[in-house]
Amino acid sequence: MKRKSSEKIKKEKKKREKLSVVLKNNWLMLKKIAKMTPEYIFFTLLMSVIWGLGNAASGYFTYAVLNEFDLPAPSFTKVVIYLALMVTWLLIQNGTSAWYFEYYQTIVDKKLQHKMHSELFAQALAMDLACYDDPKFYNDYVFAMDESKNRATQVMNDVGTVFRQLITLSALVALLSQVDPLVALLMGLSCLVSVILSNITNRFYFKKNERTKPFHRKNSYINRIYHLADHSKELRIGKADENLQTIYTESVEGIVAEEVKVGKQTFLLAIANDVVIYLAQFAPALILLFGLYDGSVKLGGYVAALSLMWELRWGIYEMMQTFIRFPENARYIGKYIHFMDYKPKIVGGDRKAEPMETLELRNLRFAYGNSEDTKAQYSLDGVSITIRKGEKIAIVGYNGAGKTTLTKLLMRLYDPTDGEILYNGHPLKEYDIPSLRSHIGAVFQDYKIFAATVGENVMGGAVSPEDRETVIDALGKSTFSDRLAGMEKGIDTALTREFSDEGVNLSGGEAQKVAIARIFARPYDLIIMDEPSSALDPEAEYQLNHTLLSYAEDKTMIFISHRLSTTRMADRILMFEKGRLIEEGSHETLMERNGKYAEMFRLQAEKYRIETQ
Repeated sequence: MKRKSSEKIKKEKKKREKLSVVLKNNWLMLKKIAKMTPEYIFFTLLMSVIWGLGNAASGYFTYAVLNEFDLPAPSFTKVVIYLALMVTWLLIQNGTSAWYFEYYQTIVDKKLQHKMHSELFAQALAMDLACYDDPKFYNDYVFAMDESKNRATQVMNDVGTVFRQLITLSALVALLSQVDPLVALLMGLSCLVSVILSNITNRFYFKKNERTKPFHRKNSYINRIYHLADHSKELRIGKADENLQTIYTESVEGIVAEEVKVGKQTFLLAIANDVVIYLAQFAPALILLFGLYDGSVKLGGYVAALSLMWELRWGIYEMMQTFIRFPENARYIGKYIHFMDYKPKIVGGDRKAEPMETLELRNLRFAYGNSEDTKAQYSLDGVSITIRKGEKIAIVGYNGAGKTTLTKLLMRLYDPTDGEILYNGHPLKEYDIPSLRSHIGAVFQDYKIFAATVGENVMGGAVSPEDRETVIDALGKSTFSDRLAGMEKGIDTALTREFSDEGVNLSGGEAQKVAIARIFARPYDLIIMDEPSSALDPEAEYQLNHTLLSYAEDKTMIFISHRLSTTRMADRILMFEKGRLIEEGSHETLMERNGKYAEMFRLQAEKYRIETQ
């Protein structure tokens, strides 16, 4: 007996907690709207009052006119006045509605969307890079981006509906109760049952949407692959199409399976709901018909009551449906709140970064994901290096050696699992992150060209008149001048055809030169080049290397390269294998040691000799 009592208490507590979450989440979204677009709330509530009074007035005028005809000597003047007032109010109501829905709401909706998405973009930018490695968190991000504005609008509309219907229903209930209180009671009960059934159905649909989100993500990814040019050649030459079609088919089958599952669950609920609705329409009409038969209800009152009854039932049903949307909204808003409440683990200190003098790595260890398992999981393991101002450091090794991971740690895109990185003798964590990164220029192996002008791609934003010469000079240093000379609009040429049919699609080597130009456009102290010449031909590579050496004479440069011919220009070469630093020294020194580096260099030299014979 005690167990049942305890379980009952737990269930009641859980319900209260759920109600608390529903109220909290919807309230937080309202506060968000009030902060971003306070006028939206004001005009929505104003329209709710106008519509609520309009619906109540319509019911009252209908009831008053028909009751007037039930009198032994109906007043024609009164009827005309009632009708004139009703038409006047309808004109006011419809005029304000046209202004609100056709003009105002479309503007404020876009304004709200812009502010919410800007906030989401800022949060996405503040997220740790590791978040993209977590599928669940990434799904929440997609949920937040897809649903945030829609749910904000839905909450606003639902609040407006509640206000409107409270005004309408209070008037209609008062009028209908004068005809037959039992009719109002039956309609209220039927709406309550219908709401409960609809709430259960909505829960099933929410869970289904949650389960199918990963499938939709896969479908979206495959859709992008087929309509963007990035993968067009591989799709036509290789067999990736077969695998993608398999993934697409499996995703569709997964979505269909979930739809079937939910369909079976909601089928009987839909039938039960329809039965409740039809009974609610039939029973009150029958009660009123008996009243008309025994003379307790007049013909005018009967017709007016039928009209009021349908309006009342629809009003109660709409308000109840609105109430059950609040829990549904809360579930989606919860995803949004969870994403927006995320606090980055990689946070900066107050120290402003000064020009780089030294960069020291002490016993650095790093593992993606869970680092508590085995040593084999470490991408970097026990790495200790000191890099001084002006040094040219080449990092080499086979794929998976930890080269790119090391550069990510230097830029604080990730933090080490163990060990420490010191910048000018101070822990990297003490520095303000934007300040620190302002001293670091990087060209990534998977560099990206944006749908913007050549100049904007180089500067990473708008190009001021003062920047134009800087952009042209940077492109010259990256050996892009010849290609730029053939562009009619010069640095104002749009890249990609994402937004413009006149946009230019660059070759891989040309795009890489634009990406490389970014490091020449700003006065960085530390330059990181991850495979900087992978898409360049040997002549362009040779020119670039000499330009880099000249430009970076007093700068520190770290470059990763699989082409060991480029490592000769380095002051030091760091050879990595399975996350560990296994060799260090100049090219000549490492060749004399005849170790892993020498073996790798000779293999590449032999391959090049055979290819050029």
